[in-house]
Amino acid sequence: MKKIKSEFSINEIGKFRFYSGILIGIGFSIILNSLFRQTLRLCNLGTDIDQWNLNYEITIYYYILIGFTSIGFAFCFTTYLWMSKPFATNRRKTLKLRMAQLNPIWIFFGTLMFLLRMFWFLAGVELTIEKDFSSLGFMIPVFTYLYCWNLISDIYRSKKAFLISSIIFIICGFILSGI
Repeated sequence: MKKIKSEFSINEIGKFRFYSGILIGIGFSIILNSLFRQTLRLCNLGTDIDQWNLNYEITIYYYILIGFTSIGFAFCFTTYLWMSKPFATNRRKTLKLRMAQLNPIWIFFGTLMFLLRMFWFLAGVELTIEKDFSSLGFMIPVFTYLYCWNLISDIYRSKKAFLISSIIFIICGFILSGI
């Protein structure tokens, strides 16, 4: 017999968890946006040995990439809070909720470790994301965002919520790139 998933809604998630997840996601996206910008400036501190200042001019490409990356990573925390229901109606759904709660944080820190390792690999080489991997740079935020929605769609029917949040993801990514 085929089990029918419940609809992804505010009442199903819980009003407090839903709205606090959105607020925490917005807060983390702003914090991560400023952190990534300062990290990019710090990484380019030693390019000109004569000028030891943080006035590195970030290009539009990096502003957009940082905006979308911070939104994608912040959505991991939002998903963590949305899926933090301790007990569900049955045992299998409880197990899926716990896995959906744990995996976004694992993906967030795993991706950060990958980026740190890539930074150390590319530190001595004249490769840049903008010139050499321009379209592949956006795969990290898109992957994290779609992975989180994959975890949500394993538990809930969420086509409408996915489409609405995808539009919000794109709009907020461009808004954060302009801050």
